[in-house]
Amino acid sequence: MRKFFLLVLGILSSAFVASSSPAGEGGSILVDKGAFMIHLLSKDGEKVMSFPVATGINPGRKKAQGDCKTPEGTFTVTWVQNTRGVMYDYHDGKGKVEAYGPFFIHLETPGFKAIGIHGTCPERDDRIGTRDSQGCVRLHNADLLKLIPHVYKGMKVEIIPGPEDMAADKPM
Repeated sequence: MRKFFLLVLGILSSAFVASSSPAGEGGSILVDKGAFMIHLLSKDGEKVMSFPVATGINPGRKKAQGDCKTPEGTFTVTWVQNTRGVMYDYHDGKGKVEAYGPFFIHLETPGFKAIGIHGTCPERDDRIGTRDSQGCVRLHNADLLKLIPHVYKGMKVEIIPGPEDMAADKPM
């Protein structure tokens, strides 16, 4: 019974990796949609590391679920999910792929579900640095693995628009 309990505990702990107080707590993440970059910032606002990202296929501020736009504003990390083995079908004829890379950083985005920062699948790795996601922020898996140790529950994530996003949101 004890071995079974330890096995279940091990499986559960591998599914959820967000901590509430890692080294360097107080830092934040800045996503610049126009530059297709994500920056880990120290608690003093200094850039610690930066990586290229993919953002929503469509420019502009997210207005509706399924609009393929990345939301803008200040959000918080709610939890980090181990997504190794989680499959998704992009409906591109290639079938299901391990679309989220090793981790999915879930963000609290009022009004929208399943928005976050995550890795990518090999079939889409060359699209980092472009508009290619359904609304999430996607980065190379190797870069995500460098970022993850610094992410904690409650961490601030600010997503700012680029010029193309601002032009898309201007009234006609």
